[in-house]
Order: sequence, then C-alpha cells, then structure tokens
Amino acid sequence: MAGFGSINLEEMIIEDNRLNNEPSVNGGFLEQFVPMPEVKPGQTGSVSVRILPPPFGGDNFYQYNRTHKINGRSVHCPRPLVNGKWDFKIPCPICEYYNSLWKNIDKIEREHGKDCHEVESLKSDARDLKPIERYYYNAIVRSMVLEGKEVKNIGPRILSVGKILHTMVFNAIFGVKGDLDSKLGNITCIKNGYDFIIRKAVTLGSEGFPKYDSSGFARNSSPAGNSEEIEKWSKSLHDLTKLRNPSDVIRIEKELAIHRGLIPDEKQTFDINGFDVKWSKKNPEESVKKEVSEETTKVQVSVPDGVPSSKKSSAKKSASPVVEDVSIEDEDFLKELEGMEN
Repeated sequence: MAGFGSINLEEMIIEDNRLNNEPSVNGGFLEQFVPMPEVKPGQTGSVSVRILPPPFGGDNFYQYNRTHKINGRSVHCPRPLVNGKWDFKIPCPICEYYNSLWKNIDKIEREHGKDCHEVESLKSDARDLKPIERYYYNAIVRSMVLEGKEVKNIGPRILSVGKILHTMVFNAIFGVKGDLDSKLGNITCIKNGYDFIIRKAVTLGSEGFPKYDSSGFARNSSPAGNSEEIEKWSKSLHDLTKLRNPSDVIRIEKELAIHRGLIPDEKQTFDINGFDVKWSKKNPEESVKKEVSEETTKVQVSVPDGVPSSKKSSAKKSASPVVEDVSIEDEDFLKELEGMEN
C-alpha cells in the first residue's frame, strides 16, 4: 500500500539555519550603505542625503581610503592621507610599480613618438592598477522605497563616494575661489545644515559612464531631524575607520608577483587553462585547429630594455572619461568590506 514518509525536523533545522544566516548579495551588508540611483543611459536619477557630524568626542566626519584592483581583488593601499597629501614615505609596491610604468611610457614616447604602439600594453596595465580613492560618511537617506513603501529619514547609512563628490562636499564647506555664495559652512550642523542631493546621469553609448556633475547642496538650510531622530542617530553611527584596512607590503608584493605571472594565484580555485587543455585533447582535430589558430593570431611586440613587461594584453584601450570611480555595487569591493566588518 502506497503512503508517505515523515519529515526529519532535526535536518530541517539545519537547512533553516543555513537559509536565514547565509549572506545575501541583495541584503544584509548592502543595507548599511546609501543606494545610488539605478538609471539607464541618457537618464538621470537622484538621492537626497544628510551627512551627519562626527561622533561625540570626535572631530572627523569622514574616512578616506585608496584601493588597487589587481588579480580580480581589491587591495587597500597602505599610504595614509596626511595634510591633504598621500604619504609617499610609506611603501606601496603597486603604487611604485604604477609610477614606474608611466615613467617608462614617457621615456618611450619621447624616443619613438606619441603614436608608438609598443606602449599600449604598458598604458593598459597602468590604467588597471591606478589607485582609486574612496570616501565614507555617515548619512541619513531622506527618502527611499523599502518593501514597496516610501520611507523617510533612513539611517544612519554609509555614504560611499569617489573624489568628485568628496570635492563637492569640501567646496560647500569652504567655498570655491571667486564664488562667495558657494560657501555654506558646516553642512553637517544638526540645527541648520544642508541636504546633499546626489544626481547621477549615465552617458549614452554601450559603456554608459556615470556622471555626478549636477550634484549639489540644497539652497536653504534645514534641521537634520527632530530630537528623537537625532538621539537615535547619534547612538547608531557606523565606525567608518573599519572601512580602511591597509594591506602589508608582503601581501602587496605577492599580489604584484601574481599579476606579472611570476607565481601562480593560489586563490584561483579553478584552473581554466588546464581544463581547456584537458578537454581539447578529447578531440584531436579540434585541438590541432586551436593550436593553428593561436599561432596565426600571435603578435610580436618588442619593448626596449629596462621597460617592465606585463602579462596583460596589448590590446588598445580607449581612454575613459573621468567618472565617480567605482560603484558601491562592485562585488569585489563589497566582499572586501564585508570581510573587514566580520
């Protein structure tokens, strides 16, 4: 006679714990950040925030950081920002390699002209390793939609911006030379500070670069919130210092050695090339075709002595316009921050 079995509740508890405790890409950690507008090419979106003052007893309301994207990972630059300048006395092998690349590029172009194709791989390498500045603030999101409903004054959340928006914040505080009306003073003041309206436009085209040029502060000052909100916010500020986790020189040198093909990447869990070689041998005819194709597409490029080589492709990259650095939605960036938070 057909029938049914019974549920093993003990095993179900394990699955329940997994589903409720497993990190979510769309929630959890991301909910600590101010979401930037999602807009299509040719459109503009905005989000209004109120940057909060520093915690009680502190005097700094933001945290700086600088990262290198290398081997598919974000490496935090160990050089601190001192008196408005990055401290070059602190060693960073990637920064030093990056500067060396551009010095050699300049040398080759002086000797062979600006159109010398031999420097394209070096320029590509340098652009990939360029240090990217990030700045973090505690902020209140004035309005956003959560679970289908509009909610006001959400936070504190972490506002993560690049150099362009960070510059706008300080221009509002101290003013722009020659424009007396641009000086607002303490934009974080609880009683009569100013909201920051971040406007994001995406350029037309296949790549769709984000632009923030039309962002700015509200024309009129306003209270940050009522007394109950302010008390709640003051007790819930994020420790922004945790978002900067400088890497030590040994780790940075190792990442650079991996990048240059000197040592294997131990964090690469799947050997793509090895897999391709293994399965291409299953069909000898296809394997021969692949080898012939690779030989006919090889390009020989000679680089003068003394120029650091790279495993990067020499394919020419078009110069990218200045954008607000990297998106907060960048998966590797979030993984890096989540690791520090935990």
